[in-house]
Amino acid sequence: EAIVIGWINKGKPADCGETMKNQLMIKKLEELGVKCHQIDFKNWRKHPWVFLELAWRMLFNRKATLIFSTSTINVYPMMKLMYKLKWKQHTVHWAIGGSLGEHVKNGKFDEKVIGYMDWTIVESPIMVEQLQAKGVKGVFQLPNFKPITYYPAIEERIKSLNTRPLRFVFLSRIMAEKGCDYILECAKQLNAMGLEDRYSIDFYGKVADTYEDVFERKIKALSNVNYRGFLNLRENAGYDKLAEYDMMLFPTYWKGEGFAGVFIDAFISGVPMLASDWAHNRQFMKEGETALFVPVHDIPALRDMMKACIERKYDLGTMAKKCQKHAETYNVDNVVTDQLLRKV
Repeated sequence: EAIVIGWINKGKPADCGETMKNQLMIKKLEELGVKCHQIDFKNWRKHPWVFLELAWRMLFNRKATLIFSTSTINVYPMMKLMYKLKWKQHTVHWAIGGSLGEHVKNGKFDEKVIGYMDWTIVESPIMVEQLQAKGVKGVFQLPNFKPITYYPAIEERIKSLNTRPLRFVFLSRIMAEKGCDYILECAKQLNAMGLEDRYSIDFYGKVADTYEDVFERKIKALSNVNYRGFLNLRENAGYDKLAEYDMMLFPTYWKGEGFAGVFIDAFISGVPMLASDWAHNRQFMKEGETALFVPVHDIPALRDMMKACIERKYDLGTMAKKCQKHAETYNVDNVVTDQLLRKV
């Protein structure tokens, strides 16, 4: 048995990276024979009795494994209380996001509290090193994951690469910290160079409320840049649509960036990444094979790399094939396994 604590959005479609990961994890654990008691803190203010449910489960399911599957900041007060009370219950801290190691390193989180959990699972090898350097034991790396049952065809797209405009795509939350301002500025400069007819950029995702006015104003001034709404990747048709693009733009500098699920979506669809050298991005993509990297906050470098791709100075066709080959590493069936359950 397991008591899974985090944002789940139980009974509803996943609406963010955390709810997606937790729903997939719970489904896979139950397939492997684990009975999961779901303590759903998504929108907890609308159902505050979730705290009573958690207390009840912890008191009367003492043999069940606690799984904290959320950003550490959401459960740190509870972890700290467990440490102070010396509450003993087998606990797996399955951290979401990329900031845990840095927060322990700079003292925001006490390494004794983090280390009180039996296991700490993180998404990046760098975080393993950071935590072990502070003396935290029981730490290991496990990548993000998705069920992969379908790979869209990419052969026709690759064949036509040199006979049409290049198609860039952005697929994530649309806000400045994800590098959207940088993309739009690069497009403005590339168009001024006379390249307007040689490429296009499509944005997919939820536009942050604080960024909506800026985004709409800037995108209207660029004839080859468009907002396309949402892309439903719960259906094969969504991956078919994503597979129409040649390169994914991801010049993020968001402080919580870990292993973005969009990396796996890009791999499945055979879309190489053009990403910032930020946080843990290099841990999950190989330069020249599945991705190209530019320094963070460097608009000229991003513009020049986009220009080089538009001018076909990289073999994006070969990179596309390597992306699809690499995707299987992150298939949930290859990540959440019987071997993992025996370990933890």
